[in-house]
Amino acid sequence: MLIREFLADAGDEKGGALQELPSEGAVSAIHIPHSAMVLDHHETADITAELLDGGGVTTETIRHADIVSFTCLKAFAFDHRAELKNVHDLCYCLEHYKGGPEASSSAFAAALADTHAESVKAAIDILERRFCDGDGYEGFQKDGPVAAARFEGAEVWNVDNRVLRQRELSAVVQDAIKLFI
Repeated sequence: MLIREFLADAGDEKGGALQELPSEGAVSAIHIPHSAMVLDHHETADITAELLDGGGVTTETIRHADIVSFTCLKAFAFDHRAELKNVHDLCYCLEHYKGGPEASSSAFAAALADTHAESVKAAIDILERRFCDGDGYEGFQKDGPVAAARFEGAEVWNVDNRVLRQRELSAVVQDAIKLFI
């Protein structure tokens, strides 16, 4: 089963509310603040697959969020809902982005100079607050790396391994931010 979630930029409205779409049937979209940035910050991928019931093979071009919009929207989501998966996804993509930190840095530099610069800056501020050293705490102690490590199963790891992973996750984000700004 494939589930599609439609997103609509919430503007100044609170996120999470549903908006009915002008279509036939019961179709709605979830209000997500800043989601319009995906219209400008996306990539494409060609996906080839066999259709069901012997319908042949097709190749479709799929648009998806790029590293900038994905990271920003995941940062906003974690800041709003504190769900472990959002922060894990964010860390995973920064840690394993094709082209490495330099490639993501170039994408963020471009985004900081375009129409979504304020949203990107706000997301970076969230990452700094939740992952980076400051306010009398080391970054690994903040809720971002703790949540991402918990999602990965760190609750059952021994303390040393859990803290090591939290340090790694904090470093991934801190190092990325240094390159972004």
